[in-house]
Amino acid sequence: MASLDQIVSETLSPNAELRKNAERLLVEGAKQPGFLLQLLQLIDNGAANESIRQAAAVFFKNTVKAAWDESKDLEDRKGVVISPQDRNTIKTNLVELMCTVPPRIQSQISEAISIIAAIDYPDNWNGLLPALIAKFGSPDLNVVNGVLMTADSIFKGFRHVQRSDDLYRIIIFSLDRIQEPLLVLFSQVDQAVDSSPGDAAQLKLRMESLRLITSIYFSLVYQDLPAYFEDHMKEWMTGFSKYLQYKNPILVDNDEEDEPG
Repeated sequence: MASLDQIVSETLSPNAELRKNAERLLVEGAKQPGFLLQLLQLIDNGAANESIRQAAAVFFKNTVKAAWDESKDLEDRKGVVISPQDRNTIKTNLVELMCTVPPRIQSQISEAISIIAAIDYPDNWNGLLPALIAKFGSPDLNVVNGVLMTADSIFKGFRHVQRSDDLYRIIIFSLDRIQEPLLVLFSQVDQAVDSSPGDAAQLKLRMESLRLITSIYFSLVYQDLPAYFEDHMKEWMTGFSKYLQYKNPILVDNDEEDEPG
């Protein structure tokens, strides 16, 4: 039988027959125990072609989307049953994987984490938030923004939903772990912006960090203003006020007439 990387490669083939056969093999393979772990190994293989790794990541994400929720009928899960052992291994390794792959692949893994979190967080994945927060101190801004993007996606689930005891339980669980590290990161990014106003590449990444932090803040206070945020209102509001007025010509894209700068 062809290797997994060859099968994934053939899903990108312009030859329709070859492509359809490869897609069929992946669908059938996904029904086998350990198959998703093999996909993650391919995604993690830095020696493999990046397009193949990205295609594997897309298939992994789509399979997780279809099959992770065990309350769905088996037919709706495309016949895929993910074993408890595979589930635990996936959750143990997914955040670290997201932080080590190229950006195009990172976005697929981030989305897969969000899909799983919507079902398992926090009761069946209480280590997710600490794993994300642990990356706040990474010197790689792409990693920091990757974990912020994932957290942002998870916490958006706190918005536009009816209040309930269970919702507040999850919000409190989240706040207890992220409220202080988030403020520390906000302050660090703010200081970094001030210290390198002329570095366009770094500045754009830090502005993205600030955008994601602000979105997370909004989700965390959407239902109610937590005591910690009230106690630290000055730090948050001083920063928000600063960036509402922030201007730096280096951020202006002349091709985007309405882009703030």
